[in-house]
Amino acid sequence: MEDFKVKGEAKSVTTSYGAELTYCERGEEHDEIVVFPGFFFYTFMELVEAIAERYHVYGLVMRFDGPVNEFDADESINWAKQWGRDEYEFCKILGIDRFIHFGKCHSTTPGWYMAKNHPEMVKALASFFLAPHLKGQTDNQWFQMMNSGDPAQMMAAGLRKPEAGLTKKMEEVQAIGINKADPERARAMASIIQKYAGASEGVWDSLEECDEFLRSVNIPVGYLFGTDDPFFNDFYDSNLYAIRNTRGARTVLLQGECHLMEIDCPERVAAEFFSFIADVEAGGANEILERH
Repeated sequence: MEDFKVKGEAKSVTTSYGAELTYCERGEEHDEIVVFPGFFFYTFMELVEAIAERYHVYGLVMRFDGPVNEFDADESINWAKQWGRDEYEFCKILGIDRFIHFGKCHSTTPGWYMAKNHPEMVKALASFFLAPHLKGQTDNQWFQMMNSGDPAQMMAAGLRKPEAGLTKKMEEVQAIGINKADPERARAMASIIQKYAGASEGVWDSLEECDEFLRSVNIPVGYLFGTDDPFFNDFYDSNLYAIRNTRGARTVLLQGECHLMEIDCPERVAAEFFSFIADVEAGGANEILERH
């Protein structure tokens, strides 16, 4: 099948609660599985293909509508939890019992849900460019640019090489129809993104529960950030807190890199992911976990 959310061949499954989940699949010749969620798979595809050189990768589209079963106390939809619930259901449908979760920004959130609720299924969690935020915001540059009505400004600020990357990002905007979407639907999506996409801490019912989980997590966690990422700096104190307080976490900071590293240097991001998993498989992550 073809789907506007995916560049190339797409597939779909339907959950037990009636939600259709779109996904792409690459690297089928490999045995070990990586689940890589994302809102859309256009600019993500170079990274998918790079990881698929070594792993069987499922690119799972994170939805904004359809049947739901995760709610907050006020009965509003908790999309942070719902995306995680969708990932769990997706894995069960496809018979995936154990996998590595790769997340970039918003796509780390369902991985944290899986680590919290189904840790037996998660071999390792690559939480790249984002960590749960427990110390509030330092600034608000990223979302101010998102709400400015000028997507090119936001995208350019997230790129180290905007002269090359902006064209790719705007092609994605065109392909997925954000610039032509119904204004009400576009506003609803923007609201969900701002409230839940960059807030992995929403997987827990309180910040205290999230803090306790990070300090006692038994799954290897790998963080990767770019020093010039506006979103990293908007949550600077929170990110440093997570780096220091996630039990046994492996953290890499890349000088001068920005938020859209998957466009600027997909091969470098994949290499950092491979390095993290190599450390996990060599037992280094377990040694760190045992010391904490």
